[in-house]
Amino acid sequence: MQTDKVIETYNQGAADYDAIMQRYWHVDRAPLIASLQLRSGQSVLDAAVGTGLNLSAYPAGVQVVGVDLSEQMLELAQQKSVKADVALKIMDLQNLEFPDDSFDAAASGFTLCVVTDPVRSLQEILRVTKPGALIAIVDYCKSRDPEVQKWQELISDASSQLGFPTGKVKWNALMDYDELIYRSNLAIEVLAEDRIESANPFSCGCQLLLKNAKG
Repeated sequence: MQTDKVIETYNQGAADYDAIMQRYWHVDRAPLIASLQLRSGQSVLDAAVGTGLNLSAYPAGVQVVGVDLSEQMLELAQQKSVKADVALKIMDLQNLEFPDDSFDAAASGFTLCVVTDPVRSLQEILRVTKPGALIAIVDYCKSRDPEVQKWQELISDASSQLGFPTGKVKWNALMDYDELIYRSNLAIEVLAEDRIESANPFSCGCQLLLKNAKG
């Protein structure tokens, strides 16, 4: 997917994004953020924060930096009710403008299935988080069931080029987390993995808790 086209789509669909996620891909973000075991004074990167669906789950005393390429999405994120200290920045997840080891933890919600290069994006998250940092991810993903994969192949062009709903949300329907996590040779340790398998090709997902295993 071309980055400029993705930005255009999410800017156009920003006002409807929360309602779309609530109807089709609702996930309680509180357990995701709780899995990071954040303590007061720590800093966390919210990677492609979007409209800020994670933000209300962060505890008081934590410093959250949310990055996204969609200005319209960030404007909506600024309106979310939060307990943490939140800063929002327009930034490309694939080229983060932070020094190495800047954050104690990171979270990503429905992000790596959207970016052009998910390996590069996760590399950047690993670079800017400290050794041993926890990284919590919830995302759409390719099914492990070959029968469901056939239908994901069928919708993949439309999901990445037209979007579902049309012009509102675009993603890679063949986002392969097995390839990303287990075969990319990234410095990560998988602490927990929960796969959501469904006969509905739109509903397959995963929730992961990773540990930054860089030296």
